Amino acid sequence: MQLRHFCRLAAVLAAGFLALLPASATAQTPPGPAIQETLNRVGADLFSPSPNAAAAITELKGILAVEPELAEAHMLLGIAYRAEGSPELMGQAIAELRQALGLKPSLVVARLALARLYLDVSRAARAREELDLALEQAPGHPHLLSLLGEAERQLGDPKRSVELNGQALKADPEFMQARYYRAVALLEIGDSADAISDFQVVVKSGMNPAEANLGLGTAYLQAGRVDDAIAPLREAARADPSRLEAHIQLSRAYRSKGLLAEADKALALAMKSSPAGSTAVDQSLVSDLHMEEGFVRMEQGRLEEAAESFGKVLAADADHEPATQALAEVQKRLKDRARKKPGPRS
Repeated sequence: MQLRHFCRLAAVLAAGFLALLPASATAQTPPGPAIQETLNRVGADLFSPSPNAAAAITELKGILAVEPELAEAHMLLGIAYRAEGSPELMGQAIAELRQALGLKPSLVVARLALARLYLDVSRAARAREELDLALEQAPGHPHLLSLLGEAERQLGDPKRSVELNGQALKADPEFMQARYYRAVALLEIGDSADAISDFQVVVKSGMNPAEANLGLGTAYLQAGRVDDAIAPLREAARADPSRLEAHIQLSRAYRSKGLLAEADKALALAMKSSPAGSTAVDQSLVSDLHMEEGFVRMEQGRLEEAAESFGKVLAADADHEPATQALAEVQKRLKDRARKKPGPRS
């Protein structure tokens, strides 16, 4: 299961940035009133649920043309590049945030934003380095602890993530990002009961319904509560039809109940959300999609199509053990069916 996009919402990160702003103050000469007013306005917009990143980029570039050493402007420009959402701008976002920290190492907000960016581009070790430095300046801050926990999970230590996000929740029990991250880590270590409890709180909060409901539905599936899983998985797929994993998990739930027609519909929507040849989709999810398609085809008795689906997985990863086992089972069934088939009459 891959639930890595929860913090894309500006509204979630905004609280973390704004809470850390006081820790970023230094004795450096502040910018003039007009520039400061623009920075305040642009920053407020970037930390809103619907930021106008393109306008912010234009304004910040204008400020930097006049004040090229203004660390806060470089920081906000990095955040604006990330908010624009284009993968091509991620490198520029990182460069701007690094420049901001080069000019003002005490800018904790920039370090938090940089750590989030490193997680976006699968550089969890670098994210951990930035968060360790930030915690030296703001010890025990829940937003830093929570993001560090997620970095630890991505580095293969979900138990440490549970611990760190628990510390964040102790400091701020209403901090939904920490509760979500802890739920993901709990699910990863197989503690579906506690994961369900945390996911239920996040779903009730209304924060990012696509990711929260996907997590809850997946936790129910892990716990064997298939009937409970269907409603949140349906909601996840409805809230964000482009989420491939939601359709895959919904198909699994339907297949578990023998509702193969419904599973087929979920697969069709999954295929629609993941066009052939798309590079924007995680290839491990594409493999999950072909695996689920293969299992549905097996249940339907469409063995040749099942073999084709499992073959697609093995074409991408020849060492994929579940696909190897499933394909062997399909081939066995095909041979059995061929033996039972009556020969031509003489």
